[in-house]
Amino acid sequence: MKRGAVQPWTREERAPSGFTLVELLAVMAVIAILGVVVTTSAGRVAKEARVATSANQVLAALAEGRAIAIRDRVQVLVAFTVFRKTYRAATTSPETIDFTQPQQTQIVIAKATGRLGYPGSLTGTGQYPLVTTPGATDDLLLEEFVPVDGVGLRLLPVGIKVAGQAADITTIDGLPYDDIWVSQPVMSLRPTETVASVERGSLVVVRFSPDGTVITRNPSLPANVTPTMSTDTAALAPWIDFNRDGFCGIGTTTGSSNGKFYALDEHRDEPLGNHTLFLAVFDDDLFHQQATANEIAQWRQYQNIGDWMTGLNTARTNFINQFCDRITFNRFTGVAEIVPR
Repeated sequence: MKRGAVQPWTREERAPSGFTLVELLAVMAVIAILGVVVTTSAGRVAKEARVATSANQVLAALAEGRAIAIRDRVQVLVAFTVFRKTYRAATTSPETIDFTQPQQTQIVIAKATGRLGYPGSLTGTGQYPLVTTPGATDDLLLEEFVPVDGVGLRLLPVGIKVAGQAADITTIDGLPYDDIWVSQPVMSLRPTETVASVERGSLVVVRFSPDGTVITRNPSLPANVTPTMSTDTAALAPWIDFNRDGFCGIGTTTGSSNGKFYALDEHRDEPLGNHTLFLAVFDDDLFHQQATANEIAQWRQYQNIGDWMTGLNTARTNFINQFCDRITFNRFTGVAEIVPR
């Protein structure tokens, strides 16, 4: 080779080339996919952590309710209802729901007063006084409980609900609904809405006896079951007088049977409690994402208690059975624990 001639690059000495456009696009696609996977996984983990934290809150409330029952030698309810923040425009103004704030599930601990009776004559809109004078055996319906003094406000995170089995929600053709899960409703009721346009729900309750065990009836009352099963005084339901005014307030819910007393569908409702031996804490937002429009529409066409058990309640039952852990109670001690699905 002549002096000063430029030598060609050999294969080993050739300068490295950059990424091709195809290679860059492939890398970007992989990064995008990984980003979606990580974001989705993080969101799912966050939701699961929120449900787990809420379940621990429920366990703490159950433990406190059980401790109060043992300490005071009284029957105690741990109930799950709906909470909405309210305000008054002026001191004399009526209480108004603050629709800028979300709905939450509230845990209430209440104890029995020993007063039993039946709903008296209608006073005002959905306000039934507790009549304790002797009446027909099958008139008994209300067993009064009041919130325990000194227990602070307990709220679960927004979107978290607590479900229980529909053990007390009557029967259809003799078949019980204890295989269906019920819980708090989605309840907004803005001025332009009606009760029929929102969901109905139930006041799910766990009852502790003075020895700390979980029961579903008042054991001090005689069963008095007739051959036709037409009367059963032990089946009267717990009612929590949240505002301690002596009236069972069920709002504007109507109906020709006692089923109307079980509907939790309005702000400040005081419906009869539905006993349960099992609880499930779940993300209601996730459930509604999976419920079909037809299930929601069917459920809102409420006509009677039978319709109430179809549609969304059935869909919720399928969701809980598939995805949710259970809170169960030791048969001999009443201590609650989480059992994985």
